[in-house]
Amino acid sequence: MEKNCLNCTNVRKVVMIGCGFVGAACCFSIMQSGLFSEMVLIDADKAKAQGEALDISHGVPFAKPIKIYAGDYDDIKDASLVIISAGANQKPGETRLDLVKKNISIFKSIIPEIKKRDYNGILLIVANPVDILTTVAIKLSGLPENKVIGSGTVLDTARLKYELGNHLNVDSRSVHAFIIGEHGDSEIPAWSSANVSGIPLNKFCEMRGYCDHEGNMKQIA
Repeated sequence: MEKNCLNCTNVRKVVMIGCGFVGAACCFSIMQSGLFSEMVLIDADKAKAQGEALDISHGVPFAKPIKIYAGDYDDIKDASLVIISAGANQKPGETRLDLVKKNISIFKSIIPEIKKRDYNGILLIVANPVDILTTVAIKLSGLPENKVIGSGTVLDTARLKYELGNHLNVDSRSVHAFIIGEHGDSEIPAWSSANVSGIPLNKFCEMRGYCDHEGNMKQIA
């Protein structure tokens, strides 16, 4: 076990709070990444956390060694990263902002438990509306701002890169483009900086014949 002697942090330990679809998917990805050697799953439904931990553990023979188990808040004390995906699901017709009251209430039950353990690692907020909840987490946890991070527009950026890659018939890993602003209805793509392997998007479209007669990129289906 690798520890930072200054704060007794195990740099190879991660905790997931919330084992819904997003939390479970993140845990599976973490298991495959090889970044951590210990992962704890925490959920209000302890049986669900236990079930997900067992399911994901069964993939370890095809990945790198990692100990995966269901736990409780006492298990976070020496973790280097705590990810919070717990929150109410977004229902049809609801915006991310409609989830504010529900999820702030959930955070008010989670963050104080983290604070009680004198946690000194990094908090990664994934629940929505992520920008607001990240601010709430900073205030409730008392942690420095540089230790509370929101997932922001990472997912939106990935989706943009994927769709552009498909539209332009190139490997999406060669597409460099970003969604900026709030993770929600007000976010915008930063088209001026978008490029494919360093070639500005408008130039690349011209080269591939993906522009209309006015030089604008054709609409992505």
